[in-house]
Amino acid sequence: MNNSIYEKGLAVVLIIAIIIMTVLGIKLSGKEKEVVFTDSEYIQEKNEDNEKEEIVVHVDVDGAVIKPGVYKLPEGSRVNDAIIMAGGLKENAITKNLNKARKLVDGEKIYIYEVGEETADVGTVEYETDLIDINTASADKLMTLPGIGKVYANRIIEYRNNKKFSSIEEIKNVKGIGEKTFENIKELIYCSQR
Repeated sequence: MNNSIYEKGLAVVLIIAIIIMTVLGIKLSGKEKEVVFTDSEYIQEKNEDNEKEEIVVHVDVDGAVIKPGVYKLPEGSRVNDAIIMAGGLKENAITKNLNKARKLVDGEKIYIYEVGEETADVGTVEYETDLIDINTASADKLMTLPGIGKVYANRIIEYRNNKKFSSIEEIKNVKGIGEKTFENIKELIYCSQR
């Protein structure tokens, strides 16, 4: 009888020791995971050492640069940063109208002309993008955006005539353009700082 009580006590002590060692092992491993419960009842695990994902822009740099190509740069980068990524300017690059300080727009193409190259306006730098610049677009161009008709296009122009847009989110300040409309057009617009 004493023997069975002793064996049961020993089993309990061993179980407690295993639990304590497991907990200590997890704590000392340094790789704790945070469990986050979301509204959709899915469980997501995140490592504590995960870093915030960096937002980037993709830019096609062509013409009088050493290494033309498509480059990925951090959001907020300037034309000069794209030129540096492309190996710098060639000696015969026309830089008269090159604004190296202008912020890049995702998906744009920068073309830098070379001396002797045929162009309608010598000394220009072309910036191409499929996005619509809400600081310069005509009413007709603005009306190509989903949910933007003549009335809203005119309100956008009236707003920017008083104050240029400094971010695309600012378009929500235009009467009648709310979060839903903004969600439909935010990937189609940008605002230049001209």
